[in-house]
Amino acid sequence: MNEEEPRMTHCQQCRLSIPEGAQVCTHCQSYQDWRSWFAVSSTVLALLTALISVLSFAVPSFITLLHKPHSDLAAPMITLEGTTIRLMVVNNGDAPGVFVRAFTESEYLAGATKVRLRDDQKAVVAPGTNLLMFDVVPLLNQEQSYKNSVEMIQLILENKEAPKTDIVFVFGDSDGEFRVSRLNLDADKLFGLMRANSDRCSAIKEPDFYNGCIGPGELEMAPPDSK
Repeated sequence: MNEEEPRMTHCQQCRLSIPEGAQVCTHCQSYQDWRSWFAVSSTVLALLTALISVLSFAVPSFITLLHKPHSDLAAPMITLEGTTIRLMVVNNGDAPGVFVRAFTESEYLAGATKVRLRDDQKAVVAPGTNLLMFDVVPLLNQEQSYKNSVEMIQLILENKEAPKTDIVFVFGDSDGEFRVSRLNLDADKLFGLMRANSDRCSAIKEPDFYNGCIGPGELEMAPPDSK
């Protein structure tokens, strides 16, 4: 009895006859199953490598054309200790924002009260986490600050609210939008501020408007020279 001859087909690459169901051509050694899709010549591989190299330079430039860097400033965490303010601001964007200004809105402190950034270079808020330090300089001398601290103690003991006092911080995003954050000073915070300012002024030998320890309305005009 004669055995049946195997059914034949053609190789996908060289087109020579091979047994049907063969996974590898017996002539050109090329795969006949799914692996044939990955059989590329060295020339094609070199072209693909060159294309990937070109794209690695071109794609970032193309993305830059489509994407404009933008800052994204989150609401900062603000703490007050004595006359020192620590402000933690997070920039979630990919461009720097900017600190614009800080000032007080108060029924208690003089309008000339200063809130000074210690390091001007920190005014540029880079992407990531940024710590900004401020000094609060009330226009009060040592005696006035101490008197005001006693007033705040009385309000605390009587469970009364202090006169409305806010410290306002203004930041700017890279697109020109402004972000405003506020720190409200209750009686406890004002007490700490007044006591710390009294101690600060006690160490200042020459009070002036810059250090604030002259107190409001205490600058005296020098008398005109008599002729």
